[in-house]
Amino acid sequence: MKLVQSTTKILLFCTIIFFLSCSSTQKFVPEEPKEGKALLVGAVLVENDGVEDVYEAKTAKITVVIVGKAIVNGKEEARGYRLKTDRNGYFALANVPPGSYVVKGIEVDIGYSTRLLLTSRWEGNTQIYYPTEVFIDNNVRVWPKAANQKIINLGIRYFRIDQSKRVFDQVFSSLNNTPLALKNATYTMEDPAKYFQKKFPDWGWFR
Repeated sequence: MKLVQSTTKILLFCTIIFFLSCSSTQKFVPEEPKEGKALLVGAVLVENDGVEDVYEAKTAKITVVIVGKAIVNGKEEARGYRLKTDRNGYFALANVPPGSYVVKGIEVDIGYSTRLLLTSRWEGNTQIYYPTEVFIDNNVRVWPKAANQKIINLGIRYFRIDQSKRVFDQVFSSLNNTPLALKNATYTMEDPAKYFQKKFPDWGWFR
């Protein structure tokens, strides 16, 4: 199968930015590189391991909520993005400012009628994903090291949801006929950067 400063004012400011400046989830259109910007890429694979007694793998049309922190015009700014995966599970966003980026959560349809929202919190330095009934917030307690390279690769984000809606997550660089939780299922997914390089060989990000 192929598939922050922690003051109230700053948190409020970041929340306002998140809701006012979220990228739309419309069809992906490749944008050529702009000076000083980066290309953000990643992928998502979800295994529904029994919700509504359904056992399935999902990659297409998953909404990915990403929160980034970067220096913009000399000031630190947090910004939220909502991206949607293609049929193979991949997403990309061109011309983001270099910085730190976190997959805060996802929205995915599983089973017969379940719209599942996963958000995350931190226990120590560990990011924990869990279901939420409201919305996926943009609060990030532990940021990864800022990335200054041209392509920021978030890897393949794997989520397994069991019958009780417990969440198990892992990050892969690629999958090669790899078995995971579901019986008789294996997965092959390229590294996200290589995937987009093959899909758009003339794209300026890869020249």
